[in-house]
Amino acid sequence: MSAAVSMSRVGRADIHIHTTMSDGEGTPLQVARVLARSGLSVAAVTDHDTVAGALRVREALAGHGPEVIVGTEVTTADGHVLALFVDRDLPRGLSARDTVALVHDWGGLAIAAHPFFPIHSVGDLAVRLPFDAVEVANGTPLGELANRRAARRLGPAAPAVTGGSDAHRLAAIGHVRTHFPGRTAADFRLAIERGETWAVFDWDTHLAVSPAQLLAMAWRAVRGRAGAPRPGSRIEKPAA
Repeated sequence: MSAAVSMSRVGRADIHIHTTMSDGEGTPLQVARVLARSGLSVAAVTDHDTVAGALRVREALAGHGPEVIVGTEVTTADGHVLALFVDRDLPRGLSARDTVALVHDWGGLAIAAHPFFPIHSVGDLAVRLPFDAVEVANGTPLGELANRRAARRLGPAAPAVTGGSDAHRLAAIGHVRTHFPGRTAADFRLAIERGETWAVFDWDTHLAVSPAQLLAMAWRAVRGRAGAPRPGSRIEKPAA
């Protein structure tokens, strides 16, 4: 962080959040309620291969709480890519290169998600392709070594670095963040473009929420093998 940046002007963003519109456990309304009291200034909802969750969270917040960036975590042939500032779904299964190009064509930012996780990750392509940033801190349990490798190996070469909770449970939202000069989504975007972001990891919260997250991950894996609906197929029921 630059010494010239006043702490009172530092924005806090969690740019990797999931809802029930893909494989998260919180509905868009529940996520919106958590975000409203989170202290975040910016949040990106990034359900797998759909922007529907982000649109619903933004609608539910109605201007209260953090500014919501519409995004999605795209399943490419090479691994997961976070697409931010996009207003529609991107096709699954393209190469990472083609996906990044499409995100840029649509006016968005492309971020290499958890590049050294064992699955669904782009690896060294994170700095070989024109990504706008690399996620060097991800809140998924047991991802600590992969985070460290990303920070050491890719961080110095990345145009910008980010942190995100990758929250699939409500309690995990906001515990890994991207900090940046400013307070708005526009400020966040400018900070990415200028390489003026840094990742912040809340270890106390991480250790507290990890056991439940690990159980949820195991259940999702079992449910997936049993033939669960595809991500994006779960529709939030209106409140009674």
